[in-house]
Amino acid sequence: MPEDDRAEDADVSRPALNPLFHEPARLALLSALAPAEYSDFASLLRITGVSKSALSKHLSVLAEAGVVEVGKSDTDRRGRRIALTAEGRVAFESYLDALAAIVERARR
Repeated sequence: MPEDDRAEDADVSRPALNPLFHEPARLALLSALAPAEYSDFASLLRITGVSKSALSKHLSVLAEAGVVEVGKSDTDRRGRRIALTAEGRVAFESYLDALAAIVERARR
């Protein structure tokens, strides 16, 4: 089989990775939110290791895409409560499935 045909076959069979989730800080952020009902801004700062402004920007991008929702904290009037939306949870699970398929193929 010519080299070009193999490359085309790989493209067709490769699961698509959502570029919105593939950025390292967003991946860490979403991975922290996935098992939780919600998280607070300070916890996500510690987990992701990014600056406040970078985390705010990532959250804004994800909120605009409908992946997360940012609301007011129940306990701290200045705090923010961040959670995956139902659609965001489904989309992130699909992303993880695609990533797992790629990793599985690499380990064969």
